[in-house]
Amino acid sequence: MSPQNVEIVRSIYEAVARRDVRTPFRHYADDIAWDPSRAATAGLGLKTVYHGHEGVRDHWREGLSVFREINLDVRDLVDAGDQVLAVVREHHLGRASGAPVEAMHYAVWTLAGGKATRMRIFDDRDEAEAAAGLAGDGA
Repeated sequence: MSPQNVEIVRSIYEAVARRDVRTPFRHYADDIAWDPSRAATAGLGLKTVYHGHEGVRDHWREGLSVFREINLDVRDLVDAGDQVLAVVREHHLGRASGAPVEAMHYAVWTLAGGKATRMRIFDDRDEAEAAAGLAGDGA
């Protein structure tokens, strides 16, 4: 169990909600792997995996080129030792259309030494739980 890892991930999401663009990067390893390849948004022409701080910035820039507003509502954070499963409700507004888009995703964060080293996004909760090592334990 690592409540510290849960708090790190919580602080990342809280900073994003405040539109604080600096704080999350204090929690990312320099070589973080940012992997949205298992999410529906992967079909929007975004890269499959982004690397390092500049890669994360690229991911956000690309997302904001499609959506004028991106909001993430964290519903739950599940401690999985060196990983944290985040259950997240997305609320977006299309850049061109202004149409609202809502979806759920499950982010599996891997942490080491107090830093996020990897983040993977899944649309399927079972797949995310298996990736976090939680499959079969009723989490």
